[in-house]
Parts: sequence; C-alpha cells; structure tokens
Amino acid sequence: PVTKGSSGVLLLTKEESIRKPMQDCIRCAKCVNVCPMGLNPAFLMKFTIYKDWEKAEANYIQDCIECGSCSYTCPAHRPLLDQIRLGKGKVMGIIRARKS
Repeated sequence: PVTKGSSGVLLLTKEESIRKPMQDCIRCAKCVNVCPMGLNPAFLMKFTIYKDWEKAEANYIQDCIECGSCSYTCPAHRPLLDQIRLGKGKVMGIIRARKS
C-alpha cells in the first residue's frame, strides 16, 4: 500500500527485477555519487564482508538511510544495500551494547 510516508513507487519489468550475477567492483564511484548521505557504499560493503565493525562505524554505516540508490546504479551488480543492512544491524547492536 501507498501511505503518507511513501516517497515513491518504482515499477520494474520482469527482466529488470531479476538479479544479475555480481562482478568485481570497478571503482567507478557511481554508488558514491548517488548516495544522498555522502557515504561510500563500496567501502561499507567491504567492511561488512570482512567483519571490520570498527571501520564500518568510523565510516558512518549507521547513517545509511537504506534507499537502495547505490545498488540500483552499480554497473557491477553488487548487492551493496543487502550487505550494508547486515553491517548496519551489527554495528547498531555494538553501539547499543556499549551504551548499556
């Protein structure tokens, strides 16, 4: 359903909705250019894959608004948002544990 908080509706064809095989990052910086928060999604994904939670937090993974622009524009078809969500959840858990 579309609610008051919805920011948009994205319609994709069946071909567009199928995930393509992931390729190596070519460091084109398209994900950086489209990020509304000014983050570097490629680095955040790398930190999550290698479980480097300190670097992920230092690079503001918790500031990601999970818009998906990075994954959508990536020519290498990398699942940036999926990995960032995993890393963000882990880092937020660490931050909460640190405060208690």
